Amino acid sequence: MSALAIAIAAVSGCYSSDYSRTMKANVSLLSDMSDKLADYCRTYFKLDDRQLSSEEMGEFYYAFTKANAFSSSTPREASRRSHRDFVKLLNTYEKFAHAADEYRLGGNPDPAVLASLLSQHDQVRHLAGKVTEDLKNERD
Repeated sequence: MSALAIAIAAVSGCYSSDYSRTMKANVSLLSDMSDKLADYCRTYFKLDDRQLSSEEMGEFYYAFTKANAFSSSTPREASRRSHRDFVKLLNTYEKFAHAADEYRLGGNPDPAVLASLLSQHDQVRHLAGKVTEDLKNERD
């Protein structure tokens, strides 16, 4: 095997390993933020004796932006099942964050809306698990 072939194999292995590690970190970020947002939904966005502010909601959008940037930076991985499922996770998380924010801004607790939001959260958790499982089954 030539030195160039060995170097290419080493770089590919590092890239793939980095992809997997970074993907796991982004899945964890979205999953954790989804859990936190679901908790806020359950308490109707109350923190102690005050309502969660729009600025504080920014952390949920930041998580999406960060994870989306990662997804956009990995076009070579787009054919991997983990990447395809991660895109589904991103879309589901984004919809959940927007729907939760609309609920917060609506001003009135609504059990039906809350149930819908918690269902969206469950879907985020399901997809996070699916991506994690995909990564275990993929070869680096």
